[in-house]
Amino acid sequence: MMKRILWPAALLTFSLVLIAPGRTPKEPAAPKNYVLFFEVLNYTRELGDAVTFFFDQVLGPDDQLIIYTPARVYGFSKTTLSKPKRELSEDMKDKLRGDTAACSSNYKTIFNEMRNQARAIEGGQTNAEGLIGIKNSLSMYRQDMENLQALRKVNEPLLMKIVEMFKNQPGENHMVMIYEAEFRPIPNKETLSRLRAIPDIAFIVTELFASDEQKPPLDAQKFIALLRDANIRLDFLYIKPKDISSVQDFKEHSADMYNVFSLIAKGTGGIVETTSNPQAALKSLAQAVKE
Repeated sequence: MMKRILWPAALLTFSLVLIAPGRTPKEPAAPKNYVLFFEVLNYTRELGDAVTFFFDQVLGPDDQLIIYTPARVYGFSKTTLSKPKRELSEDMKDKLRGDTAACSSNYKTIFNEMRNQARAIEGGQTNAEGLIGIKNSLSMYRQDMENLQALRKVNEPLLMKIVEMFKNQPGENHMVMIYEAEFRPIPNKETLSRLRAIPDIAFIVTELFASDEQKPPLDAQKFIALLRDANIRLDFLYIKPKDISSVQDFKEHSADMYNVFSLIAKGTGGIVETTSNPQAALKSLAQAVKE
């Protein structure tokens, strides 16, 4: 599965070549250098519409572009960007769809295991024998959380290299992160209330299912300074899916990423947009970069 914000370092050199400045643009407006990060778990029609909108309405004729999907990095030469925009967007949608599917399997496997444990906890009895089963499920759920977290580490050295490649580039520098909100399954409220009344397991139940404490994945102030020094603006587009089931309870699991990257975006003059519609978020971006 994807390792969120963990891109193949071997491909970065390739990107550096492609982002090298071209000829001086004929238009008086400064060209824009875009790096888009698609940190998503699911490819949707709405996400595809957002890709089409970016190529049609945001990307200018003299702009430069690099796109990171969950699997790989794609650099666009001047020759490539001269192709019809429909061709570019359709090709990118196919790649994004395939990359997302290829990289989401491990994450979804862990997610399903967590859902199974949550349901086992809901069905557990609170007598002596039943508590043994509940404790085992809690232990396995904790291990699943640790496995999930291992897929969410931010590769700081690589992110810093991406910042470095912007330096000395003509035009405006834009990093755009499209981040799909994460959710994890938890037992229903009735079960949690019942289990918190049992002293032997109350602490771990609260720790696993009620606590919002997550370690920040980055030093936000450090990266604000780095991006400002390279004249980079970060825009953070946070996508919350509409189809979170009401049958099984879920807890948002990406507040750590949201808190850090929204702070970096605000600190570099970028926008922070939370929406279920990625295209609407890119419309806000398009308006912001014109101002």
